[in-house]
Amino acid sequence: MRSAVASDHSNLASYFYEELGAAQERTGRDLPTVVEAYVVYLLADYARRTEAAGRTARPLALDYLDARSRAGSARAHALRSVGDRALYISGVVPRSLHRSPVNVRYVTGIGQAAYREIAGEGPLAVLGTLADMFAEVAEVIGEVVELGAANDGHDLLALYERWRTHGDARDARLLVRAGVLIDPDGSDVMQ
Repeated sequence: MRSAVASDHSNLASYFYEELGAAQERTGRDLPTVVEAYVVYLLADYARRTEAAGRTARPLALDYLDARSRAGSARAHALRSVGDRALYISGVVPRSLHRSPVNVRYVTGIGQAAYREIAGEGPLAVLGTLADMFAEVAEVIGEVVELGAANDGHDLLALYERWRTHGDARDARLLVRAGVLIDPDGSDVMQ
């Protein structure tokens, strides 16, 4: 990914801006311009510091509780960081939660709550919009980073089995894109 970014784009922000636009087309989502700008910044920031949301990072719930106990601008900054991290996890690495005691809904709830607590007027209004559109924004982010697992066909069965086990909407979309008709009653058909 880095070599493609380096050769086709002058910086990470321009790469993510272009990819975000394409992802919105593929998902049928139309994010407000202010949300697009925020997400481009968020993805570029996390691309530079991937360890910030990794398995070795402090648990999100503890960061949320710590952020709520702060005051003033330190509180706002900490809550925004929690919301950003939750949005990143929900959009970029939701499958990493399959091996943990929490799920995407839990992470989404923490992110929404963090954003709502500091949403306000002016520049902070975007945080309220992010809280309201959290799942939709995470879906578009997921589409940006999706590496086309279903497109190459070599791991379609693993994708199907993961969808059957976890019911991830992103996996379902990839299966449909690959030609699998999904039947909620369990009689899926390859075409």
